[in-house]
Amino acid sequence: MPPSPSPPRPARRTPENARKKAYKEQTDVTNGRRRREAQLLQLRKSRREDTLSKRRRDDASSPSTEPESDIGPARPESDRPSSSDPPPLACATDADSNKLLGIINGLKSENISLQLEATTKIRKILSVDGNSLAEEVITADVVARLVELLSSKKNPRGPQLQVEAAWALTNITAGTSEHTEVVTNAGAVPKLVKLLESPRSDVREQAMWALGNVAAESQRCRELIIDHGGLVQLLSQFNEHAKVSNLRMATWTLSNLCFGKLPSKSQTKAVLQILQQLLNSIDEKILSDTCWAVSYLCNHGTDEIQMVIESQICCRLVKLLMHSSPKVVTPVILALANVSAADDCQVQFLIDSGILQCLLKLLTRNYQKCIKNQACRTVSNICAGTTAQIQAIIDAKMVPLLIQLSQHGETDIKKEAIWAIANATSGGSPDQIRSLVGDGCIIALCNALVLSDADLLYACLNGLESILKVGEMEKMKDEAGANPYAVLMEECGGLDKLENLQGFNNDAIFEKTIKLLESYWVEEGSEFEVPKEPSTDDT
Repeated sequence: MPPSPSPPRPARRTPENARKKAYKEQTDVTNGRRRREAQLLQLRKSRREDTLSKRRRDDASSPSTEPESDIGPARPESDRPSSSDPPPLACATDADSNKLLGIINGLKSENISLQLEATTKIRKILSVDGNSLAEEVITADVVARLVELLSSKKNPRGPQLQVEAAWALTNITAGTSEHTEVVTNAGAVPKLVKLLESPRSDVREQAMWALGNVAAESQRCRELIIDHGGLVQLLSQFNEHAKVSNLRMATWTLSNLCFGKLPSKSQTKAVLQILQQLLNSIDEKILSDTCWAVSYLCNHGTDEIQMVIESQICCRLVKLLMHSSPKVVTPVILALANVSAADDCQVQFLIDSGILQCLLKLLTRNYQKCIKNQACRTVSNICAGTTAQIQAIIDAKMVPLLIQLSQHGETDIKKEAIWAIANATSGGSPDQIRSLVGDGCIIALCNALVLSDADLLYACLNGLESILKVGEMEKMKDEAGANPYAVLMEECGGLDKLENLQGFNNDAIFEKTIKLLESYWVEEGSEFEVPKEPSTDDT
């Protein structure tokens, strides 16, 4: 009987962060295959939050000087810090508070020069991450005024004022959820979207940065941006005249918008057309954020995955598995892992695209743990497919590697390798099971019977059951009339581990264990006879 009492397959994806996933449950062992459940592999929430971390722009930010993990607009030469620039306020003394009051008065002035000077000072205060005056700035009724200053000015200094105001808002939205809510409630989103029409690239770039931070906050914020035409305006930034820094910022902001499910298929198709072009970029930052965007789209369901496949993006992703940068490979393997959890036709497309040889290289070379873990997960998903797909795994010589990883891999990778072996043995044909046994799958599955993961244990028991059924076919050829695979299980200590599972606190595991013992070992008068539950009469 299926393990209805047990929870879905545990969530996992990448090191300190995670994403929410579903596993595939065996439905018909006698037909020699396993099917995937309708739920797709989904990224765990904490990993998502890390991926969508906001970006603060400090006074030194520029494409050439900022940290590798961030991308942001270039600053005009005239606006880069110099020795003559006054340092930002660093502590909340009474004198600093008086200075802040003076700055706020300048901000509310009708004189554009005073506005620009005050906005620049506010921006410099907010550019210092963790500055104790930042909260004062936010609560001093400044945000609404900064939003007002985003509107176009006929004054020649208007665009510079827009950049400074957008920059200040960018750093406010880089803070807490409450800070972002203050900005959105002040009506900043439609004005920032409007700035994407500016003829000035620096204005557009800073507006995109602010919108990217807002999009990273929540699905409601992403929908707010889209509802105000932000997605359409953002896609218009990808043109042959765009600067590299603009393209970097636009790609990052687009990836954050893709994190949530887009409202319509037409919007998804428009995004995929842009992403398809960006996947050929030689700029690592653009390429990495593009791959994250695709990964997020693949996270939304089989419809989006099919659209990704039809756009020919998957073929490019498979090739990018061999990219030299882990910042590119990580989102690529996550995207492909999601595809591998879809339906059999979509999985077959990956196999036809040559993914197995790439996965073999990822698992045998010196890659980060998170990459290897997702590569092994992708293999286990493929092993849960058709017998033809299981045969492709066997033909690619991946089974010996999976057995090795199940014994000596790091914990998460070891569990994924065991899942792969359990899936293959549960759904393989008799000939495939004989091949898998020849590679050592019985020992690998028996060694896994000491794990505490109920879902994985149940999958291993299913795999062993399929193996023992094939062993019954072999039993007829044995003069001694013994099931050779049952004998192998005994010799490697699998029977002892199986008997110990009778005490496992899970009804599905207990029932499956009893079924195997009674079917393949217990005979009348046998030393392996299963103890009966005490009845009320015995008491």
